[in-house]
Amino acid sequence: MRTQHPWWPLALMTLYVLAAFSLGLGNVPLFDVDEGAFSEATREMIHSGIWSATYLDGVPRYDKPILTYWFQAANVLLFGLNETTLRLHSALSAIGWAASIYYFSKEFINRRSAMVAVLIFSSTLWIMLIGRAATADALLNLFIALSFFDLYRYQSSGKKTLLYRTWLWLSLGMLTKGPVAAAIPFVASLIWFTSYGRLRDWSKAVLNPTGWLILAVVLVPWLILVWQQQGMGFFRGFLIGHNLNRLTSTMEGHGGHWYYYLLVLPLIMLPYTGALLTLLRHGCSLWKRPLERLLIIWFAVVMVLFSLSQTQLPHYILYGVTPLIVLMAKYRQVIIRRWQLLLPILFFALQIGLVLYAPHLGSSQHNAYQRQMLSQAPEVLNQGYLLMAALLTGLTALLFWPPSALRRLAPWQRLTTAGLLQTLFASQLLLPAIGHLQQTPVKQAALQARQLQTSTVVAYKIHMPSFSLYRGAPTPSGDPQAGDVVLTKADHLPELLERFPAAEATILYHQGGIVLARMPASPATLSQRQ
Repeated sequence: MRTQHPWWPLALMTLYVLAAFSLGLGNVPLFDVDEGAFSEATREMIHSGIWSATYLDGVPRYDKPILTYWFQAANVLLFGLNETTLRLHSALSAIGWAASIYYFSKEFINRRSAMVAVLIFSSTLWIMLIGRAATADALLNLFIALSFFDLYRYQSSGKKTLLYRTWLWLSLGMLTKGPVAAAIPFVASLIWFTSYGRLRDWSKAVLNPTGWLILAVVLVPWLILVWQQQGMGFFRGFLIGHNLNRLTSTMEGHGGHWYYYLLVLPLIMLPYTGALLTLLRHGCSLWKRPLERLLIIWFAVVMVLFSLSQTQLPHYILYGVTPLIVLMAKYRQVIIRRWQLLLPILFFALQIGLVLYAPHLGSSQHNAYQRQMLSQAPEVLNQGYLLMAALLTGLTALLFWPPSALRRLAPWQRLTTAGLLQTLFASQLLLPAIGHLQQTPVKQAALQARQLQTSTVVAYKIHMPSFSLYRGAPTPSGDPQAGDVVLTKADHLPELLERFPAAEATILYHQGGIVLARMPASPATLSQRQ
């Protein structure tokens, strides 16, 4: 007889996921550089009608393939241009990512562990952030997870349709972010099959003609179109500049060391850092089981690959976090302990400290831009912020020292509850506070520039692509000329005023370290400057 499960736990879990990734999605201005760059490139795609290639501020953008831009553009055309629609594809991808974890865990572990996996997923700090960002990473993580899950289903059942689905997810992942979507499953599956002496089975899956046909159908039409639009520039810029060079050299100042992710991963996994450390201690015993072995290899391949890379960013390690979540949910009774609640208590306590130190944040900076930006901190790290941080510190402390009514809750139930509180605080208070400090001045300056009767606005020693999006026009970078309107940071304003007499330059906007100024246009001024 089929077991009847109550409906309300599944309904609560669904509400939890929806709240984590959609509540207040558009309340924060777009963050630069990544969110601004993706969104402005999408706006220029819609405006130009060129759907095969992307441009940022009128210049070819080779950073990523096309799928994310297409999803962003579709949402904008359907619902309008705003922060919510520009982030909607990530929220939907994160929800799909959670659903894929649920159904896989339910199929190969059990329904209760599947629900716990989704709770851990939705309350892990960095997953919440990436699931609300107008970038490609939530979508890529969805395709990587689907690839691994269907690969395991295929080796369990031998059904060819599951192998073809795996090829489809790999192909869509490559259309989202390039070769990394295939490289991780390719290497991990090679190690996993080989560890069981099944290299021939792996070779048959990798050399399957139908799989290659699926890859060709998904990728080749777009590759032809982008070649027609941008020639070999895209292939050189993307494959060499943004893939090979990321592995062999430091790009955009995002360098690190081999131990970088050993330091970053505990922060990425908050509030489950303690559970992660305990889980890793059980790695040898878990290795004996096929599913656990694949999950361990999946994580290890990502960890090693990006630790060796010369360009390192925190969210790269997320490609290997899904298997950790499945393992933590399955072994929650063993690895989650009461002491691990100390980390979320510390998280909220740090927020209290942040409020108390807020009046000194600006004055402690030497850089003029950072000083002016952080001088606004007391406006957002205010009494309301302090009250909520104190309240949640107290609630989390109650989970650590529970009254009698809460003592029957298992440690994993208390930790996921603390994770929910952390998610809500981070998404509804912390992110808006950071966004207000860093991005609100950029948005306000852009809206002011939009009202000006001029088409010449130049970005001088500043790269904030969201300015172009909010202004509704590309903003080229370069040296300003007489009569130009200039966007810059406060620390570069003095050198501008040396070139253009301060008495004749007009400051149109100056807030939070962001400056919008009109340079003098008179021939006399030009001759003086020359």
